Amino acid sequence: MNDTRNEIIRIGNELVRSVGYNAFSYADIAKALNIKNAAIHYYFPSKSDLGVEIIERNIKAFNELTSQWKSLNYKEQYYNYIHMHDSFVNNHWVCIVGALASSCDTLPENMQSRLEHLINIILDWLTELLDVGKKQKDFSFPEEPRTKALMVHSTLLSALQVSKVLKDSTVYKKIQQGLLKI
Repeated sequence: MNDTRNEIIRIGNELVRSVGYNAFSYADIAKALNIKNAAIHYYFPSKSDLGVEIIERNIKAFNELTSQWKSLNYKEQYYNYIHMHDSFVNNHWVCIVGALASSCDTLPENMQSRLEHLINIILDWLTELLDVGKKQKDFSFPEEPRTKALMVHSTLLSALQVSKVLKDSTVYKKIQQGLLKI
């Protein structure tokens, strides 16, 4: 795949996570890559085309990670999920879901649809992990597995956002520690 295209996606992904989808333009990407806006439009005629590709890349990355974790026991997979975004904290980034969910109503329909798909992939995977882990007595929690998955996922999203606002990585780390007590 073309290096310029990949770099556009990479920079776009970083901008979504750091400033939000609605706060950046192709000019920001062009400046970062020292290219013309027209070069970005060549690969992504509209900003929503880029947004959809960013979400698709995140879907692919999540699926690849969880596939790599399949050989691990349920607690190790859960631990990996809880620590999946550790590198974001020091960059003051949020995860793609947290970055896009807060402005979901302003996103183009094609992005809203792909974001919903991404969230369902994550929640379905986490629900199954928690369900099987609970049945095998690896986990102990009173909620239904889907409810627990929603609680865990939304807690991580908000932990990243609060850490970013406060510029305090210990907030995220403390919340992680609490989520690991399952």
